[in-house]
Amino acid sequence: MKLIAVCFTIVLFFSTATLYSGETNLEGDSLRETINYGTDNEIAELIKKLRADGIDYLDDDMIELAEKTKNQNILTGIFSFFNEREKRGLEKTALQILNGRENEMPQKINAALDYLGAVKEREALPVIMEIIKQDDTRFHNAAINALGKIRYSEMEETDGGAADVTEVLIDYSNNRNPGGGTREAIIFALGGGGKDALPFLTGIINGEDQSVPIRMAALGAAGRIKNDDALDMIIASAASADPNIRFAAVDALAAFSGERVDAMILEGFRDIYFKTRLAAVRAAKTRRLKDAVPYLRYRVEKDEAAAVREEAVLALGAMGDAQTDALLFQLAGNEKISDGLRSLCAEMLVKNNADEYAEKIIAALNDAKAKKLTNLYKGLLKALSAAKTNKVENLTARLFASKDVSEKFYALDMTANNRFTAFRDEVEKLTKDKNISISERAKKTLEKLDD
Repeated sequence: MKLIAVCFTIVLFFSTATLYSGETNLEGDSLRETINYGTDNEIAELIKKLRADGIDYLDDDMIELAEKTKNQNILTGIFSFFNEREKRGLEKTALQILNGRENEMPQKINAALDYLGAVKEREALPVIMEIIKQDDTRFHNAAINALGKIRYSEMEETDGGAADVTEVLIDYSNNRNPGGGTREAIIFALGGGGKDALPFLTGIINGEDQSVPIRMAALGAAGRIKNDDALDMIIASAASADPNIRFAAVDALAAFSGERVDAMILEGFRDIYFKTRLAAVRAAKTRRLKDAVPYLRYRVEKDEAAAVREEAVLALGAMGDAQTDALLFQLAGNEKISDGLRSLCAEMLVKNNADEYAEKIIAALNDAKAKKLTNLYKGLLKALSAAKTNKVENLTARLFASKDVSEKFYALDMTANNRFTAFRDEVEKLTKDKNISISERAKKTLEKLDD
């Protein structure tokens, strides 16, 4: 009996060990079972989980499901999930729906159009134009919106060519009585063509009888065309009495260059309307306008709008020179600005020059922990997790030893970014963790170590 009891104990021990070592696989299998056999409601709940947890390792399974399912709710849910991440992989399915649209439900057609626009699929341009030319208006808005996201200026002449598309869009605006939203979409789409649209756009921008949203859309389209023939008109609009027109004009100026453009962008930093200031900051970022640096510093420290403050930090980070990086480091240590902004400054420094600033940021991290500044500590740690430098190796070891799951995630990121092979054993242990998210991250980290 004792022998039987011992044998039973051994079997039970190994069975239990097998169960726990395979728990991650069981959880992963459970998610795949939902994909393989779930109802549309169950798939919707699964997508919520994937979205919330940032899980992407099931994308191939979702693509396979999209290719074979006839369930409209499942398919549109998958399109939406991929759409918001601009994730490719469903182009074939979407094009099949559009080409066979006479046998498809409207919801699927609109979802396919939205997706193809999100991933900027140029092969969809001919069928999109077919839809716009047809009398059935149910899909026109989605088709025009998709067209606006895909630059049609590079269309092959065999598909009609950009000039023909411009003509079709202008004719639609002038003669088919589109609603306000559709007309704005048409005007935005014209920015994806060429200068043939400029006379039409100029008439709208200068037309006092036109609504402000329509004029704003025309300014945005003129900026996307990037033709100097539109510059005088855009600069004049940047001095408009209407704040929204000023905002749209300064935003459009990011595509141009020259002293007049620089001067108007800098003037935008002084605008009372926060969106115009935000547009000026973004234009300075796009242009890497060094004359804007003192304006940007002032906005980081003083602007009343959080969006302007954050964008100003990103603009400083985009400058990419030692002097501006030194300014960012000063701002990172400025206790008068928020912990979020200080952490964002650290992110820019890690991105621009991790070798120079990693150790200094680690010192600030340790200080934040000692002072129990939790938000700042987490923000600086997140910044350091993206560092590509061996100067974070000791910090990585410390994070692996932590009991905090989030810190182990950061340790894995640092290991992957720097190929710290010294931590291979730690990574392998985490591939068997009960937490599926961390086990999958560990597996991906091992793959990078083996590359």
